[in-house]
Amino acid sequence: MNFTCEITNEEDIKYLTGLPCERQEQIMRTAISIGLKSIQMSEVNMDCHSYIDPLREIISSASEINTDKIQEIDDKLDALLHIRTNSSRKGRLSEDLCIGRLIQQYPEWSFHDVTQVGHEGDCRASSPIGEILYEFKSYDSNVNKEQIQKFYNDLRRTGVKLGIFVSNTSGIVGKKDLEWEIIEKDTLVVYISNIGFNGHGCIMATELLLALMANNILDSENQWLLHQNYETDEVYKNLIDTIDDYRSDNALLVRLQEHVKDHRTKVSSMIDSLERDVFQVSLNSQNTFSKMLGIVGTIRGEKLVIMNFSLDDFLRSRQNELSAKFIEIFIQLDKIAIESGLEVKLQGSDWLFHKGDTLIAKTRTMKSKILLIIVMYPCPLENFDTLIEEFKDKKIIIDLCAKGRIWPSVMMRLKYK
Repeated sequence: MNFTCEITNEEDIKYLTGLPCERQEQIMRTAISIGLKSIQMSEVNMDCHSYIDPLREIISSASEINTDKIQEIDDKLDALLHIRTNSSRKGRLSEDLCIGRLIQQYPEWSFHDVTQVGHEGDCRASSPIGEILYEFKSYDSNVNKEQIQKFYNDLRRTGVKLGIFVSNTSGIVGKKDLEWEIIEKDTLVVYISNIGFNGHGCIMATELLLALMANNILDSENQWLLHQNYETDEVYKNLIDTIDDYRSDNALLVRLQEHVKDHRTKVSSMIDSLERDVFQVSLNSQNTFSKMLGIVGTIRGEKLVIMNFSLDDFLRSRQNELSAKFIEIFIQLDKIAIESGLEVKLQGSDWLFHKGDTLIAKTRTMKSKILLIIVMYPCPLENFDTLIEEFKDKKIIIDLCAKGRIWPSVMMRLKYK
């Protein structure tokens, strides 16, 4: 609609003439629109309906949309919570959770979902140490030996030499909760079970497999982890203990979450307290999981050997870790090594005593004691002191924290030529 009007207000004229020509028409349209709306508002009955009715309409429309969304979410939760009634859906969800968790943990690797491909496991990963074949199970009862044999056959058919068998919600017949084995001399398989329906089991097993491979577990002539680490059994025991703690935390976490859902509408005053408990248990679970990875990390880190040893640097770097008694022991060991003409190298917190290229002995530092492990000694064994020395796995072991005259025996053993 086109119309013409005369503007007489001097202030309006001054404002409009100060605008660029191309903006004057746009400003006029805006001013007329605002003015007309103001006039309409002044003519509305002041009973608040002009304000309340539009708001009510907006709220009603938003509530309908939110109600539909809430119902959709509720349907999805019901489907998820009743997943146990359908084994195929449960298996598919388990595979998706594990594969997704692996992709998140190892973004630089390549993962292929092969669940629909016969005789190739559930997932195949390309990693820096080679291809890894994964099998994921979420049974209500223990996984039988037929499934294990099927996994062996899948490894043979694919030619993959590294395998991980995960049972999220049950045990595996004939296997411990965490176990590994070498089959056909060149294939390493790690088993893990009863960790929970969360994907953490596959991460724990993968980290253990990486640690074992980093320590040449498949090298039959130099299996470092099996033949050189005196504390392998203790590391394994600590790992199993933390898995038990982690499983206990997860079981408690699931019970608390279900408890919160069942009682939310009935006991609203208890919700805040219960949710704090859930958060704390969840935090404990994550801390326990981190502790598990840390224990595996100690295995992976044991290979690094520092050649340039300095007693001062060693004590300075561990001044917050070593007790006064341990410091005294290391000082005495350093004196004996110098007198015996031995070269000291550092492997983690442990000392390696070398005579040229020959390893004579090494220490093993534990929480409450330091062991001296003699690997090179005369045969037949001479001057063996049963009160101080122990013979195990073809090695002489001396507890440096034990009471008695241990240092003459230490001096004698380290002076072996």
